[in-house]
Amino acid sequence: MKIANPALVDVRTDDHPTGVLGFRYLLEGEPNSPENFVMLIAENLGHFEMVQHRHNFDQFRFTLKGKMNLGRGRILNEGDLCYFPEGTSYGPQDDPAGPVVLVVQFGGASGYGYMSVDQYLSGREKLKETGRFDGPVYIRQEQGRTIKKFSINAIWEQSMGTRMLIPAPRYDDVVIMKSAAFRWTPLRATPGVHRKLLGSFTERGTTAEMLRLEAGTTYVPPPTEAIRLAFVLDGEGQAAGQSLGTHFGLQIDPRETVALSAKLKMELLLFTLPLLGSDWLPAQLPSTEARPGESVQEAA
Repeated sequence: MKIANPALVDVRTDDHPTGVLGFRYLLEGEPNSPENFVMLIAENLGHFEMVQHRHNFDQFRFTLKGKMNLGRGRILNEGDLCYFPEGTSYGPQDDPAGPVVLVVQFGGASGYGYMSVDQYLSGREKLKETGRFDGPVYIRQEQGRTIKKFSINAIWEQSMGTRMLIPAPRYDDVVIMKSAAFRWTPLRATPGVHRKLLGSFTERGTTAEMLRLEAGTTYVPPPTEAIRLAFVLDGEGQAAGQSLGTHFGLQIDPRETVALSAKLKMELLLFTLPLLGSDWLPAQLPSTEARPGESVQEAA
């Protein structure tokens, strides 16, 4: 188990190509593992713009303050949770300063993994020796030719030692969940505890849910084989005797049993990350590599 107090974490502003996002990293997983992940709080510190793009990893975003434009007329309002599946494009984004969101990014069901923050930064610095970054694009000269790649593709290749492939999308768009429209369901075996199951995704069992513990109640989530990440939306309590407060992060490891107790009424987001292994069959649709200038068409 790990607990992260946001008050003890510095805000970093150099970890995104736009330079206008402030990241407060709460929890990180194991580098070079398919199950690697990061949980962070992101704030728009200035005008944020990003072209339409896609990733080779999964992510969730929950809007803590303000609203966020996801492109194609889709808006993530305060209190909404959005699932961004690997391979599915979104954007272009255009937002003013102000929005604050919880971000959870992690290796998706295809098993490509997730590049750690340190790997990203070291790869970016190394690439500056042979080229330059222009927003979301990396540009270098090679034998009199101009070579362009999406920045993240180039950094991935530098840090991970392999070409960054993006899996064919399982979903044709991001999935927005209006958390306030879900009803709390009482857990009858544990009075004072309610649950909202917001969604379950892919063949690897990625899930998102909310828990509400009334003051003075204790709940022990059943242990699983997968990593779980919790984020305190409101309230105060403990996890295995250690303090929890608003916007604290919590990591529950596979097969670990952790008792959650509420001093004040406490609401949490709880994510179960995909359970990965080597027992899958080959994909029926091919992976591809996104290239600058393309219209980011989905795989057929």
